[in-house]
Amino acid sequence: MDSLNLPYTICEILVALGAVIGNSLVIVAFGREKRLRRRTNYYIVSLAVADLLVGLVGIPCALLASVGLPRHLYACLFTISLLVVLCTISIFCLVAVSIDRYWAILFPMGYARNVTTNIAIWIILVCWVLGGVVGFLPLMGWHAPPTTPQLCLFTKVMDYNYLVFLYFATIVFPALLLAAFYAHIYTVVLNQFKQMLIINGTTENNSMLRVLGAARKREVKATQNLSIIVLFFIICWMPLYTINFIEAYCTTCNVPLPLLNSCIILSHLNSALNPLLYAYHLKDFRLALKYVVCGKKMNSLKRLDSNNTSNYDQHNKLSVY
Repeated sequence: MDSLNLPYTICEILVALGAVIGNSLVIVAFGREKRLRRRTNYYIVSLAVADLLVGLVGIPCALLASVGLPRHLYACLFTISLLVVLCTISIFCLVAVSIDRYWAILFPMGYARNVTTNIAIWIILVCWVLGGVVGFLPLMGWHAPPTTPQLCLFTKVMDYNYLVFLYFATIVFPALLLAAFYAHIYTVVLNQFKQMLIINGTTENNSMLRVLGAARKREVKATQNLSIIVLFFIICWMPLYTINFIEAYCTTCNVPLPLLNSCIILSHLNSALNPLLYAYHLKDFRLALKYVVCGKKMNSLKRLDSNNTSNYDQHNKLSVY
């Protein structure tokens, strides 16, 4: 058994505490406030649950693996695969919410008619099942041959072909897909705003255009905020997966332990900092979190709900054809 790396362990414990506290607040806020139960927010809560599990279970498993425990092959594969499962679930949820935003922006009428909360919940369940299947493939036999003595180290028990598959299936391809989605959304929205400016310049006091314009701006703002969350996730996880990919192809490459530990901490830090992103960029979550922390109803939260309900009703009336 390797000796415990004290600085690494302290950092991981602090990150775990931040992930547990922050994501617990997000989940409690969602449970208390019916106003938050919109389709897009279900994906956010799914991410929060995955991040909470990273703090509660994933990081303790990573600490065990850092000292080569557990020694039993399948117990080792389970502890290491668990973090892969949670990361993969998060990636799939981010892809799902990006597709949701893509549909909402490019095909708003069809989106309003066809996409319901139940559909969003089913999509999230599919993300969790697929994430579990992909992450636990090593437990199903896709792992490296056992060695003697058996040490529970990621690169020792994971099959190199699986690491390559994981790198492209859960990082590279989703990152390219998400970049394409948001680039196309940006281009389409820019063209739409230019057209609306031209129409507004030739139409005086048109309430329908104003309502549709306000609804479009809300959708665009939500998409911008989610794109920041997606970008942050990729920044946090890409270095670690890239190192694993390099080690899969270059068996003689020796990655310095401080660099490896820093990349592991960075990947886990994503789970602790996501609640801060929600609080900073998503106004409804920010107000609800203030309510949870302060224990007092926020008047601005009531006003936000009233405004959103009014605008939503107006938009729906205009969207029926």
